[in-house]
Amino acid sequence: MNNSELFLLCLINQNPRYGYEIAHFLEESNAGLWINISMPYVYRLLKNFEMEGWVAANQVESGNRPNKNVYQITEKGRDALFSAIQKNDFGTDRIFFGMDVALAAHTLIEEKLDLMPLIEWKIKKLNQELGQFNLEGIRHSELTDDEVMAILIMEHRVGFINSELEWLKKVELTLSKRNNKQSLSVEDNSN
Repeated sequence: MNNSELFLLCLINQNPRYGYEIAHFLEESNAGLWINISMPYVYRLLKNFEMEGWVAANQVESGNRPNKNVYQITEKGRDALFSAIQKNDFGTDRIFFGMDVALAAHTLIEEKLDLMPLIEWKIKKLNQELGQFNLEGIRHSELTDDEVMAILIMEHRVGFINSELEWLKKVELTLSKRNNKQSLSVEDNSN
């Protein structure tokens, strides 16, 4: 069971839910900061869970609208969930960085591109994302367990962003020095 499956099954274990409730929870909890899950993927997982016998979908009337499915965990699903929690090492999923692709692509094309605007844009975007977090002065001892977990997730994200910013600034400095060195070399050759 992957992390997205585990998370979704935990969510349904907490309370029976219909798709809109799951979408609302994902949006309200900023789940996109810590798990890669989208609503099309959620619906595919729910269908898979149903086929596995982990959830039962019960149709509920919804006034003038089409009936909606309320998903409820089954005993088999609860067993699968707790077994997965005990077996899961919660390791880091393999991470692929877009900037690594840009740097690799740069080596594969004959006409070299100026990557500086891309790097500057990426630094700006990460700084904007960092601006969303205000974690100053938070005392974990004054928070509920759920609030502490949410803060720890955000602190992890902030640490990751800071690490990425530090690396991007190193890339920016390295490329800037190389560009300056190459410019001087071209000037010397033209004299």
